[in-house]
Amino acid sequence: MSKKSSYFDDLIKELTAKIEQLESGIKSNLTPTRRELEQFVWKTGRVVRLLIKPETDEARKIFWSETKGILKDVMVVEKFNPGSFTSSCVREDVLEKGLLLTLTKLLKYTESRKRGSIAAPNEVQTMETAAKKAKLKEEKEQTEKEVEENKKKYEYAGLAEKWSKLADFAEKWDEVDTDPDEPCPDIKQHGNCSYGRQCCFCNAD
Repeated sequence: MSKKSSYFDDLIKELTAKIEQLESGIKSNLTPTRRELEQFVWKTGRVVRLLIKPETDEARKIFWSETKGILKDVMVVEKFNPGSFTSSCVREDVLEKGLLLTLTKLLKYTESRKRGSIAAPNEVQTMETAAKKAKLKEEKEQTEKEVEENKKKYEYAGLAEKWSKLADFAEKWDEVDTDPDEPCPDIKQHGNCSYGRQCCFCNAD
């Protein structure tokens, strides 16, 4: 990997250490105070930005915008200042398990970006572009859901139609009862039976 993109490795190493720290605390039932949690979140945001250095070039600037899109689950990104801690930059509903989930998500995303399995966006990701992408994803999922539901409806309708036709056929096939005492229609019409022993009317017994 080139020196230009070595920040991926540095970030992966830092996130792994922080995740291990959180997991250890959770397993030991050590609940941080609100102040400690706020400090942890802010310091995480600060070190992530420090490692990425978005002011260096456009690629780093784009990646920093991507990480903010993930960190917004625990941070109020608009109020985040890497040079000065403020508790208001940390979401009020954040808990250590939620923070662990977010950092794990960021770690996996960073690893995927490093491998190239996730391509870099062509531009900086703003809240507007993120919302647009989320909306497009939602619309795509809704369309796929509707297609699947319609497919099932058509399959059910087709099956119901087949059963209906089968029922109609069965009714038509057996709708005329045969009278065992009914005379041979051939004798009735021509005076004699041309079917001989094969006639079911003449040889009913």
